[in-house]
Amino acid sequence: MARIARSFGITLAAGVAAVGIAVLPAVSASAATAVTNDYGASLSVSGPASVVTDGSGAVQGVSNGTVTVTGDGFDGNAQGRGFGVYVVYGPKQADYATNSGWFASAQWVSKSAFSAGGGFTTTIDIAKSYTADPHHTGDAAATVSCDYDAAKTASANAALGQYECFVQTFSAHGVANDPADLDEVQVPVTW
Repeated sequence: MARIARSFGITLAAGVAAVGIAVLPAVSASAATAVTNDYGASLSVSGPASVVTDGSGAVQGVSNGTVTVTGDGFDGNAQGRGFGVYVVYGPKQADYATNSGWFASAQWVSKSAFSAGGGFTTTIDIAKSYTADPHHTGDAAATVSCDYDAAKTASANAALGQYECFVQTFSAHGVANDPADLDEVQVPVTW
């Protein structure tokens, strides 16, 4: 009995190798919608095909990778110092602005690198899980998992090392801004 392969309405004769083709939905990570804070600072994330935005600005990480982060409307001048902002990936914990150990990836964007209107572009890495920096967190190289379970409480997730993670910005070098969240924008990342 001859074997017949059928693919996309084409019948192949016996003995002819079939080539599988995967058709993926046409979703473009580069068409990210920006998340904007109450002060007009906006942040969008785009990246390779493994990073998908959901139209509200949130990112669905499909695999680890480098993403491009674009900001607009940032002040970067906390207490008149012009230090700019940090762009980071990881959870937002109580000590986020002074404890870099929480973050898998971080980039400093100096105020001098801002374009007119407080704009900037940089890249950071995102990952489903990573090892925290024990020097800053006090943990013995704790694993931070960004596989947050929304059906559980935050404390139940934290007990499992699972945190809600974001691509986020805040005033650089631990300098408080006024208002404190002037340069803070969080783009949720789910896995």
